[in-house]
Amino acid sequence: MRLKRGLRGLISLVFFFMASSLLYAGSYWWERSDEGWFFYKDPPKEEEKKEEIKEVKTIEIPETLPEPLFTERMKRWGEELLSRAMENPTIENVKAYMQYNNLMMRLSENFSLAWQKVLMMYPELESPVPVSDADKDLYFEAEREREREIIYELSKRAGLFFFYDGSCPYCERQAYYLNRFRLEYPFFVIKPVTLDGSVYPEFPDTLMDNGISQRLGVTTVPSIFLAFPPDRFERISTGLITTGELKRRLIWYAREIDTSFYSSFINR
Repeated sequence: MRLKRGLRGLISLVFFFMASSLLYAGSYWWERSDEGWFFYKDPPKEEEKKEEIKEVKTIEIPETLPEPLFTERMKRWGEELLSRAMENPTIENVKAYMQYNNLMMRLSENFSLAWQKVLMMYPELESPVPVSDADKDLYFEAEREREREIIYELSKRAGLFFFYDGSCPYCERQAYYLNRFRLEYPFFVIKPVTLDGSVYPEFPDTLMDNGISQRLGVTTVPSIFLAFPPDRFERISTGLITTGELKRRLIWYAREIDTSFYSSFINR
């Protein structure tokens, strides 16, 4: 009897838990297709990913291509002339190549003159040439000798006009630098011109302005002009320049005046 009562109690307990689980689920298991014998149902198929179409960037081709650079055109022209002259050395072909060489030399000379003029206007662009200690003294001695010869030849053709005003502190300093230049190159004629009547001790031979400053357009002092008789004037500087800078500018003008003469000293 006790065994039967125990089995009945166990069965009642199991039935109670099953009923509770069914009530908690809210529906019968055979009503849910994702349980029971429907567990083997195939899972939903994933949507196939559409292939992304990459945009192809088109390259726009200009209607007219840029022309070759001037240097490239000149180089190619020279190579063609040289090749033609080498292959068929007729008078006409060799002459054409020689004319090309002369043209390139003139272009190079013009570029070099413009280079020097830019350095005169913007001295901060100049790069000093490195010289070894062993050759430094010899190098500078040779440079000084060449500079002296060039400036001496230039002095045969031109002189300097120095315009100043006694109230200008820069003019006083410019007079000092010009006096140093005159002591180093006593053969170079310097004509000081005062605009206010004052005279510096370094230049007791100062001239009074007779209207030449207005003729040359002198509006700022100090101003230095290179004068070629009878009536050619070249402005050397407006503002203060040192003795070394003055020499460099004079040498540049000597080269511009007579390239063959200048080259005779440089190529020694």
